[in-house]
Amino acid sequence: MVVTESQIRALIRLLADEDRRIVQTISDKLIDIGPLAVPLLQEAEIEQPEMAERIASVLEEIRGGKLEQELVDLASAPDEDMDLEKGAFLIARYAYPSLDVPQYIRQLDEMAQEIRDRIGPRASGEETVKTFNRYLFTEQGFKGNTKNYYEVENSYLNRVIDRRTGIPISLSVVYLLIGRRLHLPIHGIGMPGHFLVKYESDRYKIFVDCFNGGALLTEKNCQRFLTEAGYGFDEKYLQHSPVRAILSRMTKNLLAIYSKLDDSLKKARLGKFIEILGCDSREGGL
Repeated sequence: MVVTESQIRALIRLLADEDRRIVQTISDKLIDIGPLAVPLLQEAEIEQPEMAERIASVLEEIRGGKLEQELVDLASAPDEDMDLEKGAFLIARYAYPSLDVPQYIRQLDEMAQEIRDRIGPRASGEETVKTFNRYLFTEQGFKGNTKNYYEVENSYLNRVIDRRTGIPISLSVVYLLIGRRLHLPIHGIGMPGHFLVKYESDRYKIFVDCFNGGALLTEKNCQRFLTEAGYGFDEKYLQHSPVRAILSRMTKNLLAIYSKLDDSLKKARLGKFIEILGCDSREGGL
């Protein structure tokens, strides 16, 4: 059955009914209609502020439900086949539903190409990392947000790329996505309380702290950090983080922020995202 614009508008008007059962029935119908109803709901949200809360709830179910299904499909893959880039942009689309993902993919492609041009075919691992870091943190200006660490935009990949600012895990994801375009032997390292990237070849092994301007750390540096931070040291803290764990950690960071803001709709949806990812990650956040 094809639903017309006038029928959708009529349903939206019924959201103003005082009977909660009717409101729930109408909400369910609009949710079933799905993306077709979104532009009209957004219009009504502005024009009828008295219904804003009910409309926001319907919009959340339409958008969130679609993303949930996409996340189910993504998470059904084995760990080694999960797509970090697709997952990170999926999380970003939760806050930015009209996000132009291809535009950001092009930006990542262009940055990778610029680094490739600088590195050349015979660069050593050490030269590669130093060239990469100089480009990303000095030339492009990516940096840790030390002034407003818990700002929600620090956790959405598109905003990290826009503002060149983020937290350890989001900056590390940018590094990983560019590095994988260059076929570099790099991995995310989800230490408690801090996230790093590790470059690991036969001849050169180093940890990169993307939050602190690409500072290069040895394993002893990491052990010292963990000990001084009160976590103690365990070999598992320096193991590679699978994509599932990285996406779960990104989502848990957002859940913590929205919990502090007491945003019940986002708390509920992000909780479902974490369940879908099915990763009982005991890593610290951020």
